[in-house]
Amino acid sequence: MDSTRYGYYSSDSLFTNSNSTRTSIDSNENFLSVNCGPTLVNSCISFGNGTLEESRLDMLQQIANRVHRDSLGCEDKLILARNALQSDSKRLESGLQFQNEAEIAGYLLECENLLRQQVIDAQILIDGKYYQADQLVQRVAKLRDDLMALRNECSSIYSKGRTLMTTEQTKMMISGITQSLNSGFAPNLNPALNSGLPQSLTPSLTSSSLTSGLSSGLTSRLTPAVTPAYTPGFPPRLIQNYVTGVDTNALQAFKLMQIRKPLMKSAFVGQNITEEEVNMKFVQDLLSWVDEMQIQLDRTEWGSDLTSVESHLDNHKNVHKAIEEFESSLKEAKISEIQMTAPLKLSYAEKLHKLENQYAKLLNTSRNQERYLDTLHNFVSRATRELIWLNEKEEEEVAYDWSERNSNITRKKEYHADLMRELDQKEEIIKSVQEIAEQLLLENHPARSTIEAYRAAMQTQWSWILQLCHCVEQHLRENTAYFEFFNDDKEAMDYLKNLKDAIQRKYSCDRSSSLHKLEDLFQESMEEKEQLLQYKSTVAGLVGRAKAIIQLKPRNPDSPLKTSIPIKAICDYRQIEITIYKDDECVLVSNSHRAKWKVISPSGNEAMVPSVCFTVPPPNKEAIDTANRIEQHFQNVLTLWHESHINMKSVVSWHYLTNEIETVQAGNVASIKTLLPGEHQQVLSNLQSRFDDFLEDTQESKIFTVSDIAQLEREVNVCKQYYQELLKSAEREEQEESIYNLYISEVRNIRLRLENCEDRLIRQIRTPLERDDLHESVFRISEQEKLKKELDRLKDDLEVVTDKCEEFFSQAAGSPSVPPTLRSELNVVIQNMNHIYSMSSIYIEKLKTINLVLKNTQGAEALVKLFENKLCEEDTLTSDKSNIENLMGTLKQWRSEVDEKREVFHALEDELQKAKAISDQMFKTHKERDLDFDWHKEKADQLAERWQNVHSQIENRLRDLEGINKSLKYYRDAYKTLDNWIQQIEDTQRKIQENQPENSKALAKQLNQEKMLISEIETKQNKIDECQKYSEQYSASVKDYELQTMTYRAMVDSQQKSPVKRRRMQSSSDFIIQEFMDLRTRYTALLTLLTQYMKFAGDSLKRLEEEEV
Repeated sequence: MDSTRYGYYSSDSLFTNSNSTRTSIDSNENFLSVNCGPTLVNSCISFGNGTLEESRLDMLQQIANRVHRDSLGCEDKLILARNALQSDSKRLESGLQFQNEAEIAGYLLECENLLRQQVIDAQILIDGKYYQADQLVQRVAKLRDDLMALRNECSSIYSKGRTLMTTEQTKMMISGITQSLNSGFAPNLNPALNSGLPQSLTPSLTSSSLTSGLSSGLTSRLTPAVTPAYTPGFPPRLIQNYVTGVDTNALQAFKLMQIRKPLMKSAFVGQNITEEEVNMKFVQDLLSWVDEMQIQLDRTEWGSDLTSVESHLDNHKNVHKAIEEFESSLKEAKISEIQMTAPLKLSYAEKLHKLENQYAKLLNTSRNQERYLDTLHNFVSRATRELIWLNEKEEEEVAYDWSERNSNITRKKEYHADLMRELDQKEEIIKSVQEIAEQLLLENHPARSTIEAYRAAMQTQWSWILQLCHCVEQHLRENTAYFEFFNDDKEAMDYLKNLKDAIQRKYSCDRSSSLHKLEDLFQESMEEKEQLLQYKSTVAGLVGRAKAIIQLKPRNPDSPLKTSIPIKAICDYRQIEITIYKDDECVLVSNSHRAKWKVISPSGNEAMVPSVCFTVPPPNKEAIDTANRIEQHFQNVLTLWHESHINMKSVVSWHYLTNEIETVQAGNVASIKTLLPGEHQQVLSNLQSRFDDFLEDTQESKIFTVSDIAQLEREVNVCKQYYQELLKSAEREEQEESIYNLYISEVRNIRLRLENCEDRLIRQIRTPLERDDLHESVFRISEQEKLKKELDRLKDDLEVVTDKCEEFFSQAAGSPSVPPTLRSELNVVIQNMNHIYSMSSIYIEKLKTINLVLKNTQGAEALVKLFENKLCEEDTLTSDKSNIENLMGTLKQWRSEVDEKREVFHALEDELQKAKAISDQMFKTHKERDLDFDWHKEKADQLAERWQNVHSQIENRLRDLEGINKSLKYYRDAYKTLDNWIQQIEDTQRKIQENQPENSKALAKQLNQEKMLISEIETKQNKIDECQKYSEQYSASVKDYELQTMTYRAMVDSQQKSPVKRRRMQSSSDFIIQEFMDLRTRYTALLTLLTQYMKFAGDSLKRLEEEEV
C-alpha cells in the first residue's frame, strides 16, 4: 500500500498509550480500517525473523495481558451496576424515586469503552495469530452479552413513567441529528476479526449492539435527535465526547475520502526489471487503486446535517472526477497488452479483464452515490430551513411578555392571526418535505437514519408549535378578560364617584327650598334610584367576574415571589427532569426569568419550564379587592342617596304640614259651612295624617331637631283645638248635616283602611319571592291569608256602613241639603273593595301555585342531579370487551329509568301552565306583572334542557361504545392472528438455528429455509398495517369517548357549581397502542435478526466453500 494512505507505527507508539487507543465508536471505524489493517501487522513482522519476531510476540503478550486485565475490570463494574439496578428496581416497586441512574450510566459507559478497546485488541491478536486469541475472543463475547442484557434491563426499568423528549429540546435538534448519526459503529469489522470470532460473538458486533452506546441502552425510547444532548445524568458535552470521541469538525474532515492518484507507468521503470514486469506491476497497481476506491465508496458516510452533507457531496465530486480520469490509465494498460508475451500475457489479460469489470462497477457505484447525495442534500436543506423557521416562531411565542405590563392584546391577536395563516401555508410546505422523506425511504435511500431523524424532528417541532398556539389562544382569552375587567372597574369607579358628587350637589336642601323644586327633585331622585338599582347588576357582575380573573403579576420578574404559588398547566410538557400534563396543578417556585419558570410538578419533580405553558389561576386578590371596593362604594352612594332622599322627603312633609296648618288657621264658621259633609273630620284627619307623615319622614332626617318637632306638635294641637271650636259652632248651624258628615266620615275611614290594605297588597305583589326558598313561599302565603282575613272584616264593616247610608239616602231622598258626595264616595269604596278583594284572591291562588311549582322544581332538580352524578362517576374504559358490554348494560338501564321519570317533568309543566294562567289573569284584570313566574319558567326550562342532555348523553355513549366494541373486536382478531404467527416463526427460526450445519450443503439448505422465512415475513407487512389501522381506530374512538365524558363532567360541574377534583384515569387507548407497538417491534426484530443471520450464514457458506475447495 502507498504510504500516502496508510501510516506505519511502531509497536511502542501504538499500543503502550492506552488513552490514544480508547477512541469513540466512530473513530474505531477509521482506526480499524486505517491503523489496524493487515498492513500494520505485516509491517511489524516484515523486518526479520530474529529480534523482531521476539518483539512481536512480546507485544502480543502485552496486548493479551491488557485484554485479561480489562476483562476483570469490566466484570467488576457490571457487578456494581447490577447491584445498583436491583436497588432502584426495589425503589420503583415501592413507588420511590430512582437514586442510582447516573451511577449505573457511569458504570456502563466505562464498560462500553473497555469493550471497544478489547475488540481492537482482539483484532490485533487474531491478525498476529496469537495462540490464545480464540479464548480471549470468547471472553470478550461473554462480556458483550452480559453488557447487552444489563443494558436492556436498565432500559426496561428506567423507561417506565419517563417522558422522553421536551419541546424545548427542539432548539438542539439539528445539532442533535448530527451527533446521533455520528454515533454509528463500523458497519463491517476487519474480515480477519470476523473470521476469528466465534458464532456467538460475530453476528452481534454490528451497529445493533455496540453502536447503540450508553444513551441507547438507558434511554432506548429517546429519538435520535435528543439522545446525545439530553441523556439523564450526564452533561451534553460528555455525551457528545462519548458519541464522537473527537471534535465534530475534525472528525468530519477525517471521515472524508482520501484520494490517491494511481501511479503512472513511468513510476515503475528504472528498477532493473523488464518491460513486461513493469506492465504487470502497473496493472496490479491499477487494480489495487480500484479496489481501494471501491472500499472507500462502500464505507463512505452520508452526513447527518446540512454542513456534513454538503461536505460529502463536494468531496464525492472530486472523487468521481478522479474515477473518471482513471479511464486514461485504463487505456494505457490496454495499449500495454500488445507488448506482453507468453507466459505473462495470459495472466496480464486476466488482470486487465478484471480491472475493466471492477472499474465499471466502481464507476456505477460512484454515479449512484452522487445521485443519492444530491437527493439527500435537497431534502436536508429544505428540512433545515423549515426547522429554523419553526424554532424562530417558538422563540417568539415563548419569549412573549404575558404579564400585566403588556396590555396591547389587540396587537398580539393580530400577530397570532397572521401566525395561524402562516402555519396554514407552512403546513403544505412541511407536508411536501415530509413526502420527500417518505419517498426517499420508500426508495431505500442509504441515508435512512439522517432522513428519519429530520422527519422526526420536523414532526416533533410542528406538534410543539401547535401546542404553543393553543397556549397563546388561552392566554389571549384570559388576558383579554383581565384587562377588560380592570378597564370596566375603572369606568365603574369613575361613574360612582361622579354620581356621588352629583347627588351631593344636586339633592342638598333645607327649609328654604321651594316645595315645587323639591317635588321635581324628589321625582328625579326616584328615577335615579331606579338607574342606581339597575347599575347594581353591573357591580354584581364585576364582583362575579373578579373571581374568575387570573393573576398576571407573577409573570413579571420585577415582582419576585415571596412564597410559592399554585399554577395550572395548559398543555403537555415533557422533558427528562419533569413530566407535566395538561390541567395538572403545579407549584411555581421562582419567576426570576420571564420566559422560564422554576416549577414543581404534581409528582414532586422540579425543573425550569417555559412560562407560556402555564396559567396562574384565580383568585386574583387585586381583582377581588377592587371589586369589593366598587361594591362598597356603590353601597356608600346608595346610602348617600337614601340620606338625601330622606332629607328631601322630610322637607316636603314639613311644607305639606305647614300648608295644612295655615289652611286650617285661615278657616272660619262660614268656610266650614261651605265644606261638604265629612270634610270637617277630613281636615283634622289630613292634619293628623300630615303630622304623622312628618313624624315618620323625619325619623332619619338630619334637618329637623327634636325641638323643631316639638314646636310643630304644639302648633298642630293648637290648630286642632281651634278647628274643633269651629266645628262646634258650625254643628249648631248644620244639625241636619251631622248625620251626613258622620256617614261620609265612616266611608272615608273605610277608604283609608282599604287603601292601606291595597298598599300592603301591592307591595307584596311587587316584591319578588326568594327564588328557591320554600319556607319563604309558605310564609308569604300565611301573611297573605292574614291580609285576606282583614279584608273580610273590612268588607263586613263596609256592608254595615252601606246599609246605614242606604237607609239615610232613602230617608233624605229629595232633600237639597244632602249633596251626592257621600253616594259617589261610597260607590268608589265599594268598587275599590271589589277590585282589591279580587286581586287578593288571585294573588293567594298564585302563591299556592308557585309553591307547588317550587316543590316540583326541587324534586325535578334532585332527579336531574342524581343522573348527572351517575353519568359523571369515574369509570375508566378498559380494553376488556366484557367491561364495555357491562357499561352498555348500565347505560341501557339508566335510559329505562330516565324514560320512567318523565312524568315528573310533565307534572312540573302542568303546574307551570296553571301558574301562567293565573299570572295572565292578574295582568289582564289588574295590570300587575308576575315577577316570579319568569324565573320559575326559566329554571324549569333549564332543568328540562339538563334532563334532555342526560338522555342525549346516554344515547351518545351507547352509540360510541358500540363503535368501540366493534373496533376492539377487529383489532383483537387481527392481533391474535399475528401474535400466533410471529410466535410460530420465532419457534421455526430457533429450531433452524439449533441445527448446526456440518458442511456447505447443509448450510446452503439452511440458508434457503431462512430465505423462505424472510419472504413469508415480508408478505405479512399488509397484515401488520391492517392491525395498526384497527388499533388507531380503537384509540381514536376511545379518546373521543373520553373527551365527550370529560366535557360533560365539566358542564355538570359548572351547572352544579360544586366541582369535584377528579383523578386522572389511565386510557385504554394507550395500552392498545403500546400493545401493537410491541407486536410491531417483535415483527421488525424478527425480520432484522433473520436478515443479519442470512448475511452471516452467507459469509460462513462462502468461507466453507472456499475451505472445501
